[in-house]
Amino acid sequence: MSARKEILFGLKLAAAMIVGALLLTLARKQGWVDAEQVMRGHNIIIGLALAVFCNAMPKRMQGSPRSISHATLAQTIGRVGGWAMTLAFLVWTVLWAFAPQELARIGSMAAIGVGVAVMLGYAVWKCVGHDMSRHG
Repeated sequence: MSARKEILFGLKLAAAMIVGALLLTLARKQGWVDAEQVMRGHNIIIGLALAVFCNAMPKRMQGSPRSISHATLAQTIGRVGGWAMTLAFLVWTVLWAFAPQELARIGSMAAIGVGVAVMLGYAVWKCVGHDMSRHG
């Protein structure tokens, strides 16, 4: 993505999050929702925004790879990492939307931990395999 597209993408996500927060504040002031629903709403907005951001992650990776194999490796790692984190934040969103509050708190953090572990584990596995194939 170009710098202009990056900035616009970030601004759109930020605007969506701000609008969501303002609507939740308005709903709370009108008595339509209680404090727990506002907290859940904020977490749902955060989860969806970060899922969108992570889904775009592979397309946002830039740089000049040293070779075709490095470019392929970076693209593969970016895709798996992007999808792992997208799914983790979708799980976060579903938990905050439907699970009891304590389960949503613990489960959403566990989902992110699993997403990070998958992303980092896959990157290490692919990089070690890539280095072994070059030196082995």
